[in-house]
Amino acid sequence: LDRAHTDAIVELLDEQASYMPGMPCISTSIMALDDLDLSTLDLGEPGRCRSIFKVDVVNNSKQFTKSLKSAAAGNPCVYYYRTIECQNNAKFSFAVDPWRAVYCLCDAPDKKTAVEYMKTIRTDGAMDMDMLGKPGRIQLTVLEEFEMAPKAESVGEEGGFEGTEYRTDEDLDGLMDQFLAATAGV
Repeated sequence: LDRAHTDAIVELLDEQASYMPGMPCISTSIMALDDLDLSTLDLGEPGRCRSIFKVDVVNNSKQFTKSLKSAAAGNPCVYYYRTIECQNNAKFSFAVDPWRAVYCLCDAPDKKTAVEYMKTIRTDGAMDMDMLGKPGRIQLTVLEEFEMAPKAESVGEEGGFEGTEYRTDEDLDGLMDQFLAATAGV
């Protein structure tokens, strides 16, 4: 048996044993394996990958979300952001709904798709607008790139694209903890 099948059998036995604690549950749990068809086991989706990166400042959030959705190409993608409340600042005179500390998470069905996604994010010349209102690249920091556990929760539905504003670091931790490598990685 491969690792995925072994994990699925262990999960099945744990579930059976949880119904009746104590010694009598052993025979009931073992009987669950009697007519087990390996093809019916829920193995999850092995091989999925997740990319998580941070953008310190986004000058034009409308342009950014449009480009981010295009780069995700139908894969589940979420982003968390803080708004900037200083519209009278000369530094942001060309900004359109600027954001700061934007965290982006995107799931891909395989490693090749994840690599293509990150390549698009890094090289897209119109991801955001610069301080003069001209198209420009974003400066990002890659936080994590990893292969997900087969049964790890996805960041959203297939083709899903969603953004959420957060106000404190605690809010952000609550939103992201379930998606980090420590929780969702292999």
